[in-house]
Amino acid sequence: MASVDITRGHDLGVAEAKQRAEPLLEDLRASFGVSGAWEGDQFVITQPARGTLDVTDTTVRVQVDLPLFLRPMKGVVESKIHESLDETLGPQA
Repeated sequence: MASVDITRGHDLGVAEAKQRAEPLLEDLRASFGVSGAWEGDQFVITQPARGTLDVTDTTVRVQVDLPLFLRPMKGVVESKIHESLDETLGPQA
């Protein structure tokens, strides 16, 4: 199974990082039709892939198992996530 697993460090705290994660989720909704819901500090992705976006005091981690039709686009999905994380949390150190 093609999966995406990206972790980005930050020093924003949970509340601020969670708020800044919203544009990433909007990008994924617009680009790939992602849907899901927040369960505490974890956004659970339910469509069209399964996965999570976990926010802690020091990290944001995106884990997604891509369905068959999105597997050829794994690089595009990863690039979109990195780009959005750069915009919302700042470039990776």
